[in-house]
Amino acid sequence: MFAPSMAKTEMTRFWQFMFDFCHEDYSCVLGWGIAGVIAFLGVVMCFGYFINRLNKRQ
Repeated sequence: MFAPSMAKTEMTRFWQFMFDFCHEDYSCVLGWGIAGVIAFLGVVMCFGYFINRLNKRQ
């Protein structure tokens, strides 16, 4: 019970920080969110590529 409420509090702080950083402009927050998702997917794809390359080498 404690962990979900703590996660919710942390997520709220994150979104509050984002809105403060962007001066409450929703398009700015959305843009940073999309950029973060694309960067995360890029890292995951690069990690998968390197693992696949190492597996083919053996």
